[in-house]
Amino acid sequence: MKYTRIKNVEQQLFVQAWNLYKESFPPVERRHLQSQKNIMNNPLYHFELITDENMFIGFIMWWSFKNVRYIEHLAIFLRLQGNGYGTRILNDFISKSDIPVLLEVEHPENMRDIRRIDFYKRVGFVLNTHPYKHPPYKKGGEYVSLMLMTYPQAITNEELTRFIEEYHPIIHRFVLAGRPVKKRHILKQN
Repeated sequence: MKYTRIKNVEQQLFVQAWNLYKESFPPVERRHLQSQKNIMNNPLYHFELITDENMFIGFIMWWSFKNVRYIEHLAIFLRLQGNGYGTRILNDFISKSDIPVLLEVEHPENMRDIRRIDFYKRVGFVLNTHPYKHPPYKKGGEYVSLMLMTYPQAITNEELTRFIEEYHPIIHRFVLAGRPVKKRHILKQN
């Protein structure tokens, strides 16, 4: 498989990738096109198209931080799912660095979400129990309750707080401008 990092929306295959993005994630879990354009050149952000023998498979959008690599979005065309591509992509990703990996998943409320969580577990990810809310992708939007999965081990409360305080403002800077991300977005466990 080949990974091609793109840095602007005019590059070949971006339109196909963007259509896959819109098909794969609900509106509350994706950026608007203008926000996407604004982050493409950020050196910490990676928008990688994935091909296999010149066939476009999907993409992985991720952030490279000092203490964690955050997979923001990963999608494979539906017709290609079940062929081992997701496992290969994640194993490739994991093998490229010793830095822990973090990603978000929906709560296991239906079979699709349960299968997705089980898939990540088979690759080696751990489902964390910390209550967590993802910042909105549009101004005035609501925070979204999600769950965190991490590799190779669970994340501590301190690591989660650091991720939210240090990295959410970078990831969501075009949406959260002038709106500080505070600890209150971490729900207290009972």
